[in-house]
Amino acid sequence: MTPKRKLKYLVAVLSVLLFATAALAREHKLSSELNQHLAKLNAAASPEEASQRAAEMVDVIIQFRNGAQLPSQLEKVKGIGGQHKNTFNIINGGLFRVPVSLLSMLAHDPDVTYISPDRQTIKLSPNDYILDTTVTNPVINAGYTGAGIGVAVIDSGVKANHPDLVNLSTGYSRVVYSQSFISGLDASDQYGHGTHVAGIIAGNGYMSNGWMRGAAQRANIINLRVLDGNGAGTDSAVVAAIQRAIQLKNTYNIRVINLSVGRRVSESYALDPICQAVEQAWKAGIVVVVAAGNFGRDNSMNTNGYSTVTAPGNDPYVITVGALNTHATQSTSDDTMASYSSKGPTLFDHIVKPDIIAPGNRIVSLLANGSTLDRNYPANELSPAVYGSTAYTSSYATLSGTSMAAPIVSGAVALLLESNQYLTPDQVKGRLMKNATKIYRTYNTALGSNGLYYSNQTDAFVTGAGLLNTYNAIYYTDAPSGNSLSPIATRDSFGNVSMSMDRNSFWANSVVWGESVVWGDGLLTGSSVVWGDSVVWGDNTNSGFSVVWGDSVVWGDGITTTAFSEATTYDQN
Repeated sequence: MTPKRKLKYLVAVLSVLLFATAALAREHKLSSELNQHLAKLNAAASPEEASQRAAEMVDVIIQFRNGAQLPSQLEKVKGIGGQHKNTFNIINGGLFRVPVSLLSMLAHDPDVTYISPDRQTIKLSPNDYILDTTVTNPVINAGYTGAGIGVAVIDSGVKANHPDLVNLSTGYSRVVYSQSFISGLDASDQYGHGTHVAGIIAGNGYMSNGWMRGAAQRANIINLRVLDGNGAGTDSAVVAAIQRAIQLKNTYNIRVINLSVGRRVSESYALDPICQAVEQAWKAGIVVVVAAGNFGRDNSMNTNGYSTVTAPGNDPYVITVGALNTHATQSTSDDTMASYSSKGPTLFDHIVKPDIIAPGNRIVSLLANGSTLDRNYPANELSPAVYGSTAYTSSYATLSGTSMAAPIVSGAVALLLESNQYLTPDQVKGRLMKNATKIYRTYNTALGSNGLYYSNQTDAFVTGAGLLNTYNAIYYTDAPSGNSLSPIATRDSFGNVSMSMDRNSFWANSVVWGESVVWGDGLLTGSSVVWGDSVVWGDNTNSGFSVVWGDSVVWGDGITTTAFSEATTYDQN
């Protein structure tokens, strides 16, 4: 054996000896994916394979403990071989590229709180009477427009020169700031998702003579691009965008962040870097509105779509929005939940989600002509003749998903903050939830465009506190004290599921704001928040029980972290 080959062999053996013991045990400061890297290192069949696995580079987000000086922590990681790629002050952490061989060492650093991979984050996925269904039109007719309110759209970019996003008084775009967090790409919308979202929030209907308009037609958009031309992005880009929104809060009066993006839940919200970032935005005075996800049909965990709410919609601070199907009518009597809308409670923490619902099916909004969605789904384009135009090219298209429901709520929040600029994020969330419309049938069945039928049980894990009612939220002005943290669902030995409230929350401190008032008697049955425990939760012999409540979820065994993509006609039902 040559000296060079011998040295390589010794290094490989040393790597195995150093990290095999650590890899046998689960490092609690490492995510499940990173623990799998250590397990593979330990299982290497040869010194050469061990050496290769030890040298494999991974992009990770490292969060440090509160009180640890961030500059010195960043330098420490760099000093042991980590490549520093970005700094995240809002979560006291940073993005690094490190060899697998460093993971165990970092996990044992007392200044490190948690380490997760830079996961992939992708967007959630004819005429719909959204402004009537949500009782927003009377608010608009009363003169509210969202003027002066900044809404940060963290998405695939925004077509800033779309005529419906122009300030009609000045002629300038109401997209007042744009920045891309995708290396090598500008802030334009190559995918087509963010422009649609921005139009739902703030489109003024210019190209359709007012036929297609958003909720807050004079609000300003802060365009923070985190998704590429295929709708793909990363955790680090989203955290960086949230950090930038906080920095720009006073400059552009950013009072709302809309996140129609997300991914599967991989750990507790208390450890997830995106969740920690949205909490910092909330505490900075910005209302964060998040899509619930489009996994309501997913039965891969044998839960009938329950516990599929995505991150960061699993965080108890934010307003998590599910999707309603209005069936293209103004009346709410025929409304049903969209079968794809993700259901709670959340994985790991069992937070009661979503918080509220809004129309999300076949929503008409702004089209980014030539974008990926436009090219792949030309049938979604709306003919100009529909809105009385003689133009040759369309300015609007339809999309479905909780991605479309979230910006309806964001627009309503802009109107609410215009009416009272002193409302806190907690008061906004509380007002929306308490004043939501709560009359729904117990069960409903939806026919998907794929020809399959899907059944929904209308409980608090499906509809949250009910359907957005913008009028009531603005004109019923009771001012609660406390926080609006979403409660935790608990299950006793008899199978009864109930809500556990934070003792400082609105719902825990007042009979007027109690759970039956906010979530509605129709969504609760006595002390239980669901009907038919054996159907929804199963018993000890049902695999759904172990997935939602058991150890497999506590530790995340077998839970995938794949990203999602749902903005297609498959979701329209």
